[in-house]
Amino acid sequence: MDFHSDKVLITGINGFTGNYLSRYFSSLGYDVYGISNRQNNPEKKIYTCDLLEKDKLEQIIIDVRPNIIIHLAAISFVGHSNIEDFYNVNVVGTQNLLEALKGHGKKIQKVILASSATVYGNQENYESLSESMCPNPNNHYGISKLSMEQIAKTYFDSLPIIITRPFNYTAPGQNINFVIPKITTAFRERQNTLELGNINVFREYNSIDFITECYYKLAIGHHRSEIVNLCSGKIYSLQQVISACSDITKHKIEILVNKDFVRKNEIFKLSGDPTKLNSLIDIRVKDFDLRNTLIQFIN
Repeated sequence: MDFHSDKVLITGINGFTGNYLSRYFSSLGYDVYGISNRQNNPEKKIYTCDLLEKDKLEQIIIDVRPNIIIHLAAISFVGHSNIEDFYNVNVVGTQNLLEALKGHGKKIQKVILASSATVYGNQENYESLSESMCPNPNNHYGISKLSMEQIAKTYFDSLPIIITRPFNYTAPGQNINFVIPKITTAFRERQNTLELGNINVFREYNSIDFITECYYKLAIGHHRSEIVNLCSGKIYSLQQVISACSDITKHKIEILVNKDFVRKNEIFKLSGDPTKLNSLIDIRVKDFDLRNTLIQFIN
């Protein structure tokens, strides 16, 4: 193992993506620290902090003196009930973090901020979504992430920032509120019925290995002041996911469409253009099979 003197600070480290990223960077010999809003963290390198606690956030940056910061902490479930949380956490929280980092810019190699592909919203004449398109978010999550991006741009001169727009990705450990864990759990437990929303929507369902490698290579690269999709361009409908799960388990489930799960202004297809990503970094993990990911969930 190659050991690094570099320190990596991951906000939202106890979340789905944070857990995978922490293990990935640790496996490469980086000294990994985290920020979590979870109380009583047993791990000494994980600080308990709400991103709205500006003074505490500042002190953590002073204590850790990170070289790489990956900001994942966010309200990420589109159906989250408290609208104010989207803006308090995703916008004000990010502003507080950037302000805390601003005074320590000389030691910082990269600040990666996780935005979201939902900032694109519904685009006319759809083919694939590129960074050159004008964002058009149609829910509070997407609007809050776009607001975060706009604030982050004002720090481009003072911090080496990359803003990522991840498209859907999944792996075991993701919250069951998300659709792939929900579907695969139903098949693994041999349920008879499953309530879903619109199953004719198309999304990318990329692997966590692809996402962690993207974050790593963006972190160590020389690019800054960029907004980039984390995407493969491969899309699947939920009907295809259901059919694949049925084939894997040899089990059939009756799908019931619950109108409460059908979102207003639903985005029919959400696929990214990976051209810019591929111009910034060389990604090994991009030819993956969704079926293999589903098997990991079900077995």
